[in-house]
Formats: sequence, structure tokens, C-alpha cells
Amino acid sequence: MDSFSSWNELTDVNLAFLPIGAIEQHGYHLPINTDGIIAEALAKQLSKRFESSFCVPLLPYSASFEHADFPGCISLRVHTLTAVVTDIVQSLKRSGISRIVIINGHGGNHLLRNIVQELNVEDPRTVWGPFPNRRHWEQAYQAAGITETISRDMHAGEGETSLIMHLMPKAVKEDKRSDCDSPDRPFLETVGMKPYTKSGTIGFPTRATAEKGRLLLQALTDQIASTIEEIGKQK
Repeated sequence: MDSFSSWNELTDVNLAFLPIGAIEQHGYHLPINTDGIIAEALAKQLSKRFESSFCVPLLPYSASFEHADFPGCISLRVHTLTAVVTDIVQSLKRSGISRIVIINGHGGNHLLRNIVQELNVEDPRTVWGPFPNRRHWEQAYQAAGITETISRDMHAGEGETSLIMHLMPKAVKEDKRSDCDSPDRPFLETVGMKPYTKSGTIGFPTRATAEKGRLLLQALTDQIASTIEEIGKQK
């Protein structure tokens, strides 16, 4: 089920995938809604894997303050994002959905882990994620043949560019791709991205291909689906 479903088609749904994106720069070559495109694609692929599941419409905004020095960045404050995610989860629970999986497209959304922990205090194991986690990304990078680690290829690099080349090739300005190797970023969470990259990219988008993007999406879907099945077995 997805946003085109009518209400009566959602009466027996017990699992929801909530994709959360971001509006922030992604170098000279990728759109500012890159994270949302990826999160929504992952949520849709996962929803196909599980019966009686609902792919919730994308929440396009989150916390992107590290990109605030670049035009186009839109951020929700920490308490705002917490309130929005909490309201969405409570609304889904009122609809009878007992499990909500958060699919996070923005690596800078560290606070989502704490939101999940808080939501699960009163009603344990209702909210799962946020996924993909670092382990999912690392294993998927290897499976897709990405040439660098997720740390060195952290933003608008080979991985993300490959995904958008696969999912929405016309959105990629291929002639604007430029690599930026900036592995030492000790103060990024304090000073933001701008001191470490002129273009906004940290990584190697010139190495990206649509085939790597296809393999990366498949590997991420497989990894997250396996994690969901593992959690479901826990008592």
C-alpha cells in the first residue's frame, strides 16, 4: 500500500515504512532532495517485500544544519522533528499499525536514534530503525563495488550519485560531477560542511554508475529486510 491507496485498503495493515529525507545541497551535480529520493525508493522496495505493509508518504524535511552555509538548505529544529515524527507514529498506531520502520535518507539525522529509543519506552519495539544503519551501508558499498568506504565517500559521492543515476538519471548533472577527497573532518558537527568542501561534495561522484546504483539499492533493501526479519524473531 502507498499514498495512492484508499482508506479501506489500509484496514488490515500492520507494518508501515516511514521514509524521511532532507532538503540540503548535494554538490554541483545532484538535486537538493537527493536524500528523499533515496529514502522513498528504499521504503517502496521494502514495502514490496512484506505483505500487509504501508509505504507512508515521504517526510521531505529533517535536520540538515551542517549544510546551512549552502543555499537551499531547509532544516527542522530538533524538537520540531521529534514532535513531527512522534505525531506520525501515533497517527499510524491509531490506525492499528503495530510496527513502524523508519527509513532514513540523511546520514546526519543522528537524533532519529534517540527518537526511536524514546518512542519505544512506553510501547516496546513499536518503532524500528532508523535504517539503513552504518553496517547496512558498509556491506552494501562492498556488494555494489563502491571504491571507497562510506566515511571517505560520505556526501554526494560515488554511492549517492550512483543511486540517483539509477533512480532518476535525468536529475544528475553529469558534466558537473567533481571529486573531493576530504577524509579529515574533526570539527564537522561544529563548523559544518563548508570548511571541508567547496562544492559540497565529499567523495568520488566521477566513479559513479547507474549499475552500481542498482546494486546498491538492491543490497540496502536486502540488508534492511534481513534486519527486520531478525527483529521480528526477538521476544
